[in-house]
Amino acid sequence: MMAEKPFKTVSEALAPTPFTLPATRALVEQYGTPFVLEYENELASRILELEHDILVLKTCRNSNRPVNRLPAEVLSHVFLVLSWTMQAEASEDQKVFWIHATHVCRHWRAVALGCAALWCDFAFDIRGALMRTILPRSKNLPISVSLKCDGATDTEALGEVLSHTTRIRHLNLSPRVHPQLSWQSSFYLRLLDRDANRKYNPLSYEFALQSMGPSAPLLQTLSVSYATLTDDECLPKHFLKDGAPALKYLKLKNFDLHWARIPFSPALTTLHLGQSISAHPKFAEMLESFRGLPLLERLTLYEMFPEDEYLPIPGMEPVMFSNLKYLSLTDWGPMIGNFLLGIRVPKTAFIDLKFTGPSEEGDWSPEVDECVQCIRSLWRDDPSEWVKDSIESMSVVAVDDSHLTFTFRFLDAPVPLTKNHRDCDMFKPHLAVRFPLSPASLGNPELEFLVSFKQHFNLLTLSSLYFTGMSQLARYAVLMDTFAHLPVLETIRFSKCDMRDFLAILDDYEPSTTNASLAEPSFPALICLEIDAQHFEGNTIDTIVRVLEGRPEGHQVSSLSIANCINIDEKDVEKIKEALPNLYTFLWDKKVTKDKPPSNLEHY
Repeated sequence: MMAEKPFKTVSEALAPTPFTLPATRALVEQYGTPFVLEYENELASRILELEHDILVLKTCRNSNRPVNRLPAEVLSHVFLVLSWTMQAEASEDQKVFWIHATHVCRHWRAVALGCAALWCDFAFDIRGALMRTILPRSKNLPISVSLKCDGATDTEALGEVLSHTTRIRHLNLSPRVHPQLSWQSSFYLRLLDRDANRKYNPLSYEFALQSMGPSAPLLQTLSVSYATLTDDECLPKHFLKDGAPALKYLKLKNFDLHWARIPFSPALTTLHLGQSISAHPKFAEMLESFRGLPLLERLTLYEMFPEDEYLPIPGMEPVMFSNLKYLSLTDWGPMIGNFLLGIRVPKTAFIDLKFTGPSEEGDWSPEVDECVQCIRSLWRDDPSEWVKDSIESMSVVAVDDSHLTFTFRFLDAPVPLTKNHRDCDMFKPHLAVRFPLSPASLGNPELEFLVSFKQHFNLLTLSSLYFTGMSQLARYAVLMDTFAHLPVLETIRFSKCDMRDFLAILDDYEPSTTNASLAEPSFPALICLEIDAQHFEGNTIDTIVRVLEGRPEGHQVSSLSIANCINIDEKDVEKIKEALPNLYTFLWDKKVTKDKPPSNLEHY
């Protein structure tokens, strides 16, 4: 057992050593004198002198380290890389942690405070006090503001930053969305966090935006959005009235967008305008603004369309977006159809249309054909040789009871649209159209769309067809009328989609008793059948075997894949292989999942 170290008495602790300086020794020798107050002051003064000397020695030692003898330019670059890395990779609540590096030592802090480029990003959840602190450190360099805001955001501090409008290069104000709390959790949170109530207050950028000057010569990105539609917020009346000539990216979403206040710039390449309540532009006014955007590559409009009807009169000629790559439109079907009359896009543009509803407008099925004609006319002024008329692949995706999406890829697309590179995905559909799944009383615009689409586009070239989710478009009548007789339809996939009507069509085939070569079956070119996420009930597997086995020569399926299905096992797989020896490819994921047998209680 280790002996306890003896505790020194006061007298022993005050005993001088060879390192004790004379000034200190003299004070120690006065210990116990009756002049207590005067002695206390002398001791305090001596302690300050020694602490200062120790601090000087420590500073000297730190400054002598190799890392602190790096040139200030090199150390500044290290800090910049640290800041960029944290902002790119760290979680939102840790992105400003790089600032702790400026608290390591005097030299590091001096270098960091002298590097203005370190203090040019006002990002994420930075607080008002820190905004005011780092603003002067950025000196006169361009600044970027990208903040997640809530009711507790210091809009006065934000306004002070935005008042340096001529220095702003990027401005992104977006809402911080907090999880909904139970009343118990909310109560305890308010006890622990005094700002808890404030952060849940309504968010407003209006005061901060009013602090901006009339011109933003460096501004390249402007994004202002609210979490939900806010009817009492709008851009200031003279917002950037002298312009933002370098502005390339503009996104305004979920507040009243008075068209005349939107700072359109000829340099814009991306424009995203979303969901204004009352400030819808006139058609002529919108077209005039769009004519001044010759470089536009991406256009997204969400319930932001003219309410007046398009008229082919002077001053209302369609606008040609010569450089457009992506077009995304969301609104009630007739509103989109009307807007499409006023624009033209290149054939290479990817188009995404989302029809909302149903609403009080009710059934718009009779107007679907006109809408499809407008889609067909979008690229009619493009002189390129690509016809963009014939469909190569088609997908139908139904999401629960929410919406149904058609996606199409066209035949003979140019090389830039078929290669996977930064701007274009080789699997991205050239055209996507989404419909809400509405009650039968409000019509079936998706069915009308398919009928009309077949009239205005060439489906005879369709080679791949994919069904995902429970869709009425996989029913017998639709399959027979639209797809069963297409001459080059080689691949069909059913994923989480009832395929019984498809099997019934195949099962209806009856070979001619006189000349078998004249009796062409339904889906004559079918060679690849993909079955995914099916619940095989009863004799479904026997039906699959029978209909595929009964395909006439020259029309046989050569590739079959089965994955994620219930009620199939090794015996069923062997039955399929034995009955279909001509299968060139047969894939099964070897997952065996069976229905649970009924319990004894279910018999009572």
